[in-house]
Amino acid sequence: MKDYKYLASRDHQQPQGKTPENETMNYIARPAWLNQWWQIGVMILMPVVFILALLKGNQYFSPENLRVVQVVIVGVFVYLIAVVIYRRYSWAYKIDNETIESREGLIARKVKSIRIQDLRNINVNQSLVGRIVGVGDVEFSSAGGSGIEVTFRGVDKPLEVKALAQRLQGHQPVKPADA
Repeated sequence: MKDYKYLASRDHQQPQGKTPENETMNYIARPAWLNQWWQIGVMILMPVVFILALLKGNQYFSPENLRVVQVVIVGVFVYLIAVVIYRRYSWAYKIDNETIESREGLIARKVKSIRIQDLRNINVNQSLVGRIVGVGDVEFSSAGGSGIEVTFRGVDKPLEVKALAQRLQGHQPVKPADA
């Protein structure tokens, strides 16, 4: 079984070994950590803001208001940690020889899938920051649907994910450029 987990990592090296054409190709991924760069950046700043509030807060706030400011800072920090972890571990994506599938949720589950043979269109969306850090969204639609049916949000190397889906579909696309 051929393993495409390397596409989901920051490591650019493909595992070595022979790959017969009749092997099963699998891509399994979750949203990249870098997809949430601004939330993680704010999380890193929150302890600094908390320490500044401890050291200099008495100059600007009464003791009661300073406690409220500190509670708000801690609350925002905890909220951001929860959001980042939830987004990372509640979404999972899979491509194999037969289906493209997106799973969302920890308790309740939302599963969307498209058969490879029904795949009509693959779109890649990347913002400027997404292009810089190498993450983006990959959108899949089928011949029977009217719009985007499955979206892989914030995956590493989205152009390679698109190329993999096209190879499985039977196309032989040119290797994507990183430019």
